[in-house]
Amino acid sequence: MSTASVPASLTRHDLPEMAEHIGQSVRAAERELENTTVAADQPFLDATYADTHRFPPPEWALPTFTTAASGEGMTYTPYRGDHGVRGTVTSNVNTVLGIPADDVILTPGTQGALFVALASILSPGDTVLLPDPDYLSTERMLRYFGAEVIRIPVIMEVEGRPLLDPDALRAAAAKGPRLMVFSHPNNPTGMIYTDETLELIAELAGRHDFTVLADQLYCRLVYDGETYTNFAALPGMAERTVTLLGPSKTESLSGYRLGVATAPGELLARMEDVQSCTALRAPAYAQHLLGRWLADDQEFVAGRIKEYQALRDRTVEVLNGSGLFRVRPAYGSAYVFPKLLVDVPDQQVAIALKRDAGIVVNPGYQFGVGGLGHLRLCFAQDEAAWDHALERIVSVVGNLARGA
Repeated sequence: MSTASVPASLTRHDLPEMAEHIGQSVRAAERELENTTVAADQPFLDATYADTHRFPPPEWALPTFTTAASGEGMTYTPYRGDHGVRGTVTSNVNTVLGIPADDVILTPGTQGALFVALASILSPGDTVLLPDPDYLSTERMLRYFGAEVIRIPVIMEVEGRPLLDPDALRAAAAKGPRLMVFSHPNNPTGMIYTDETLELIAELAGRHDFTVLADQLYCRLVYDGETYTNFAALPGMAERTVTLLGPSKTESLSGYRLGVATAPGELLARMEDVQSCTALRAPAYAQHLLGRWLADDQEFVAGRIKEYQALRDRTVEVLNGSGLFRVRPAYGSAYVFPKLLVDVPDQQVAIALKRDAGIVVNPGYQFGVGGLGHLRLCFAQDEAAWDHALERIVSVVGNLARGA
């Protein structure tokens, strides 16, 4: 297929403007990493996602799915999702998470929820505010839909919780955005925004009349007893906020392809229309797992947080102790985002780790200009395998630093 035949939406999706920083588009750089041969003499570990064998779903997950698939569940649910399941999920989102919701839409993964939400809000040329760095798929989708993206720097080198640059946020909000999107806890950094930051976003959204999309996929995976504020629970925000939720990460249910979104009623209806002509519905039998999500897994989640926090602490200890990285403990999520203290581009480091250590990581450029010089590591791994992986990471980056 010739280059001329590629739709402009897909060209934008590749983020060609990042060539100014990394010498090629984001998608071309990713293909370079994908095509790197894995070291044959090293155990392979993909540190871009959690090990769901070491951290499996709740024990009720498979029996619940099997029961639904054995005849008790509908094969063709409404596009928005099974009525009974939606009612239970809506109630639990209200009572367990404290997020005001009259209804929800069930989607094929939280990624599916992000897509149908953006498709239901944006027109080509709309301005969207996005933190830098933030989730790697968000800007791609925004550019695919023809949006103009204004990146708001995340200030990470501060005491306490990192901040969204308030002056940059105010200036960008004054330009008449249609939407602001942010992940909370932030993916890739694991940071949790301060209440002051959230209240500023809310105040600006009301003053300048824009919608807010809060990706709260990791909202239950919070460490050290930290407090967490659901954005839609702030005064006046329920009527202008889309909240993305789901069981894929904290509860290791990613293989069941389930996402949940809350939004004002009119917007939920538009999201249902988009879903009806794309994926149709979330997997019908899997939907029934959401009847137990939030309600029956609180003890499970508490245990998982304890295990993940130990892995997080070990990761921070090893990387900071190496002198090759500077990393802050994540407040939430299953990621750390270490800054490289060596003069080697993150793409080169990622390629070397795959080639020489058998470890796949996310180079920081995938998350925006603010991610350059960082790596994203998912520490939700088997403990023994992760200890060995950390040793290999330090060894390979040390060799790069020495020019070996």
